[in-house]
Amino acid sequence: MRRPVAVPTLRLPCLRETATALLRALSVGSASAQDIARIIVLDPVLVFELLLTDPLGDTEAACILDAVTRRLEGIDSGLLQAWALRHIIQQPRLRVGGRSHRHYILHSQFVAELAEHLAHETGYPDPEQAYATGLFHDLGLLWLAEYADDYPQLLADTTEERNLTHTEWDRYGQDHADLSADLAARCGLPAGIADAIALHHADPQALGTAHPLVRLAAAAEELASYRGNQSAASLETASQLIQLEGSIIVSLLADTTRSVQAKARTLGIQADPTMMALPWNTSTDDDDTSELIDNGIARAALSAFSRSALIDAPTAWQDFNLASRLLLGMDAPVLFVKAIGNDSLTGAANPAHPGLTQIHIAADDAHSVIAEAYRDKVETRFQSGQRPPGRCAADWQLARWLDSDGLLCVPWNNHHESGVAVFPCPSAEDPGLEVEQDLRKTLTLAATSRISERSADQRTRHELEESIARRYVDHARRIAHEASNPLTVIKTYLGIIDEKIHDATLKEQLNLLSDELDRVGTLIRKASDFSGITPTGPAHSGVSEILHDLRALYGEALFARRGIQFELRTSPSLPPAAITPDALKQILLNLFKNAAEAIPEGGKLTVSAVAGINANGSPCLEIRIVDNGPGLAPERVQSLFASGAKSSDKPGGSGVGLPVVRELVTANGGTILCRSQLGSGTVFQIFMPLAATP
Repeated sequence: MRRPVAVPTLRLPCLRETATALLRALSVGSASAQDIARIIVLDPVLVFELLLTDPLGDTEAACILDAVTRRLEGIDSGLLQAWALRHIIQQPRLRVGGRSHRHYILHSQFVAELAEHLAHETGYPDPEQAYATGLFHDLGLLWLAEYADDYPQLLADTTEERNLTHTEWDRYGQDHADLSADLAARCGLPAGIADAIALHHADPQALGTAHPLVRLAAAAEELASYRGNQSAASLETASQLIQLEGSIIVSLLADTTRSVQAKARTLGIQADPTMMALPWNTSTDDDDTSELIDNGIARAALSAFSRSALIDAPTAWQDFNLASRLLLGMDAPVLFVKAIGNDSLTGAANPAHPGLTQIHIAADDAHSVIAEAYRDKVETRFQSGQRPPGRCAADWQLARWLDSDGLLCVPWNNHHESGVAVFPCPSAEDPGLEVEQDLRKTLTLAATSRISERSADQRTRHELEESIARRYVDHARRIAHEASNPLTVIKTYLGIIDEKIHDATLKEQLNLLSDELDRVGTLIRKASDFSGITPTGPAHSGVSEILHDLRALYGEALFARRGIQFELRTSPSLPPAAITPDALKQILLNLFKNAAEAIPEGGKLTVSAVAGINANGSPCLEIRIVDNGPGLAPERVQSLFASGAKSSDKPGGSGVGLPVVRELVTANGGTILCRSQLGSGTVFQIFMPLAATP
């Protein structure tokens, strides 16, 4: 016994009338995604191909129309038009002709609607599952008809489906229902649906204890048979499976027949009820009267649509993956790139295969089919031999990574770089006729051009950023060098003055001023190292000491000289805060400076610090800065910490102080809040975590 050979999905034919209707709707440009989805769900092949590109998720309902609609919303119209054209182009090697395919489509749609209506009549909680089961229930039959050499004769010799399945098991090791269930599972349909598909033609006597969905599918198939043979046994079996009266079933059967015929007419198909019975047609396809489209025009349009769907560089790789599955019936390729001036083909970065960038294949390697495709500028095939790794270990290993025993290599080049797209392709697969080869080449060239453009843009942007960074660092270092000289001179003079005076208070102020100069020098040096503005040092600050030092150093210059009262309320027993002294000084000095600029003469600034506060679930220390200035408008408070914001309208402000304050506070795990009202002053609250106890 042998199992059917796995084949690429896009070489399974869809109904040309469906593809033509799809193309027509897309060409109008005004059809909604759901309008287009209603056309697609008439053909199980189109539904299968679309869901295979993006299978249903574990939590996604098995509503075919909704699932198709959601996927259409994320696909470029040009790609959808190319997909429709791909099915319209005549493919002489296909075994299933138009008449047989119409017969199959009508039968699948008939069983799907019957199952859904039966679900409603019997109270089954999810009728959409019943519809999906019916739509996919015979997809494996079409697959076998197209790819098993002896299957057409087997169908011609069989008139009863259960007899057909026995022969299929003997010949292929599975029947068409089992294969249909596998295909449905690949689309992400739930296991219950796959089970119902696999069992829909089992002996009715064995289905008495089966899940209700199984019985619904089996009953729908029996009613489809009754539509063709008018056998009372089929009607009775269906009635027993779902426990409905025969009169209700007959009425439902008539309504469903009319519904399917109406849908067929939208595609220009006159549906004889007998075509809905068996899922296959034993007559020839000589009188196929489906609308013919000139292959030359269709191929030109296909290439144009394919290229137009791959014009967005940022999404080119994702679009290439989707187009590969939808138009080529192949999994997405991996790329090998030969950069200008390089003699090797190197694997491009790929999240699914992180080791790919470490594979290097010499362009003149006589044993690699990847290198051969690049040199000869033609498609090449790799087939894994019985004894690995063959003549080229890289080719063999790549096939293993792509979970395939073969590779299909398509060369490409553009004005940025060149290389080879490597598709997983089982060695037994037929690579297709000229139209498939042309389409692979078109898609690969279009996608790699966009991908290369994006890579080139990223390289240019990176080089520009590095150049700007280098210029900034050089500029900052020159400023730091020039600034260090006057700072050194000032510190020297402060030392001289300190030696000549004996006032203890003045000496303390000079020492504080010297410390501030050291802090400024540290900030300048950090800027010259391009390492950010966040001060370094131990994350342990005595808040009370720092507040007293700042008042001593800046109280006169910022407040007293302007007629502003500075009141400090704090306690020497405050626990330390988890922030470096330099960072806390920078935060407070910015806020003090802003307050001094905002408070009018005669105003007051009150600064307090208390412990025992719980913020964000952690013990904190609160520093509160309150002024009785003019206050801020609500819209200004909302954007106060944004880049460029100012706390006052006085000239000379840069608008960077408050964003820096917020950055420093949050970087140290704290929170800063601002409350203000016009005419009532402003309050800043800083909540800083307490430092860990040694």
